[in-house]
Amino acid sequence: MCGICGVIGREDSALVSRMLGSISHRGPDSFDVRTELEASLGGCRLAIIGSSDAPMPRAGSPVVLFNGEIYNYRELSRTLSLSLDPLDAESHLIQVLIRREDWHGFARLHGMFAVAAVDGRRILLARDRLGIKPLFYSVVGDEVVFGSEIKAVLADKRVPTALDEQAMDETAVFGYISSPDRTPFANIKQVPPGTVVEISGGRVRVHRYWEPEPARYDGAEESCADSANDVLGCLRNGLDQMLRHDPLDKAFYLSGGLDSSLLVMLADQLEASSPVTFTLADGGDTPDLYAAREVAKAVGADHHEFRVTIDDYLRELPVFVQHYENVVAGGVFDIHGGMAYQMLSRKISEHVRVAFSGEGADELFGGYYWSYTHPLGFSDRIRGRLKAIGSPDTVVEQVNALFPRPENESVYRRNLFDFLIRGGLSNYHLWSVDRSCSAFGFEVRPAYLHDDLVDLALSLPIEARVLGRDTKRVLREAAMPVFESYGVTHLLHRKKAGMPAAVDRISLQVEDFASRAVSDADLSSHPFRCFVKSPLDAVMFDLFHYVFVENRGALSAGFDVEEFYRGGNRARMYR
Repeated sequence: MCGICGVIGREDSALVSRMLGSISHRGPDSFDVRTELEASLGGCRLAIIGSSDAPMPRAGSPVVLFNGEIYNYRELSRTLSLSLDPLDAESHLIQVLIRREDWHGFARLHGMFAVAAVDGRRILLARDRLGIKPLFYSVVGDEVVFGSEIKAVLADKRVPTALDEQAMDETAVFGYISSPDRTPFANIKQVPPGTVVEISGGRVRVHRYWEPEPARYDGAEESCADSANDVLGCLRNGLDQMLRHDPLDKAFYLSGGLDSSLLVMLADQLEASSPVTFTLADGGDTPDLYAAREVAKAVGADHHEFRVTIDDYLRELPVFVQHYENVVAGGVFDIHGGMAYQMLSRKISEHVRVAFSGEGADELFGGYYWSYTHPLGFSDRIRGRLKAIGSPDTVVEQVNALFPRPENESVYRRNLFDFLIRGGLSNYHLWSVDRSCSAFGFEVRPAYLHDDLVDLALSLPIEARVLGRDTKRVLREAAMPVFESYGVTHLLHRKKAGMPAAVDRISLQVEDFASRAVSDADLSSHPFRCFVKSPLDAVMFDLFHYVFVENRGALSAGFDVEEFYRGGNRARMYR
C-alpha cells in the first residue's frame, strides 16, 4: 500500500509536499516529490514487494502513480511479453497497458488498486472493481488536484470545504454516502469503483470498465453442493495467490464468525507456519471472543487478544474521525463497528505489515440477516430515517428505487443485494477498512474480494445465498468440510454479533458521555440538526466538522474529546 497525490496544470512542489505530508501514514518507508511538465506528483511507499524506494515510476509516458496490489501481474507480464523490474513491476505493467489499450486496459487487472496516469495535461484516475483502494480529486479552474485521501486534496487551500448537502442527506438515511462519486464535500469527488475518470482540456469523462452482475432468482431451492465446491476451491486459490504475492509475514482479523474463521483454517492448510490471529473485546465473556479463541486453538494459531476500555475508545475517536474522513452515522450498519475495527488495527500494526479480513463476504453471499431476511421491516427503518430528515427529493428517489411500491419482499431483497454491493461495500466497509489500516501504515487484503470469487458469487442465484431465514447458504455449505476437519462444526451456524459487539459495553458508556457532552438545548439548536438526531450523532458530526471544515483535515497531537466539550470549542465552532 502507498499514498499518491498531485496537481495537474501547475508545477508546485511545495503544495505536493504538503499533500504528501497529510497522507504520509499510508507509506511510512519513503517519500518522493517529482515535478513534470505542468504537473507536480507525490508518492509515499509502504514496502511490500521490492525495496523501500518511493512509488514513483520509471521514465516514459504516461507517468503512472500506483497504490495497491495487482495479483495477476506476473501472468499479464507473460501474456504481454514484458520483462518487469520487481520494484515497479505493477506500475510498468499499467503503463504498457495504457499505451496499448488506453483506459480499457484496466479491465485486465485483478487486485486492489488506485492509479493516476498522467500524460501532459491529460490524466486518467482509476479504481479497482469494488473500490478497495480510494482515490479523490477536485477540479480547480483548469487544474486537477488528486490524492489517496481527502486530506491530501484539502491541503490545496483553493479547494473549498463546503459540505455536499445531498451526501449529508444520504449519510443521514443510509449511514454512508450511497452515490458512488460523492464525498462529504461539494467540490471533491471520488473515482467510482470499476471506473476510469479521464480529465483533459477541462472536460471530465467517466468510463466504466466493470459492472457487477445484477442479482437474480432462478426459482430453484435444491442443495447448492456443486456451487459450494466451486466456491471453496475459488476461495482457496484466491487466498493462496494473496498469501504468496509477497514474502512478508501475514496475520488475520479473527472475530469467531464464519468468514474470518474459514480464512484462518484455509490459511493453516496452505501455509507451512501457523496463522497469526487477532481479536478485540471489551469484556471477557462475549460469545465472539470465545468462538475466536476456539478457532485459534483448533488451528494452533499464534493468537492475540486485546481488551479495550472507554478511555481507549475516547482517545481513539478523534483519530478515527480524522482518518475516516466522513461523518460517522448509523443507518444500515452499526455506528461503533468502525471504531472497534480501528482499535484492533492499531494493535495489529505493531506486529505485521499485511493482514487479511473477511470484508465483502456478507455482500457477496447474503450475510446481513435483518436486511436480507426481513427486507420489508428493513425498508420501514430506512423510510423512517428518510422522513426524519424531511424527505429530500434526491434521496426519496433512491429509496423509492430501492423499495418500490407496492411492497414486495422478493423485489426488495434482490434490490438490496445490488444496492449493498455498490455503495454499502465501497463507501462504508471498504472505506473504513482502508483508513483504519493505512492510519497505522499496514495493508489489509479482503480475501473474499478476489476477482475470481467475486465473479463466481455474483453469478449464483439469490436462493443459493439466502433462502427464507437461512443466510450464506452456499458459503456455509462450502465451509462445512473445513470446519469438520478442525472439529468446530458447532460454530458453523452460530450467529455472530460482529465487530460492534466487541465494544457492546463501551458503547453504552460512549452514549452516556455523548448525553453529558451535548445537552437537549445543544441538540435542538445544532446548526446541522436536520442530520443530527441524537447526542451521539452530534458528537460524531462535531468532531468531523472540527477536523475537516475548521482545520482542513488536521488534528493536533493529544487532542482530547472530553476537553473539546468542556472548553466550549463546539459552541465557538458554529458561531
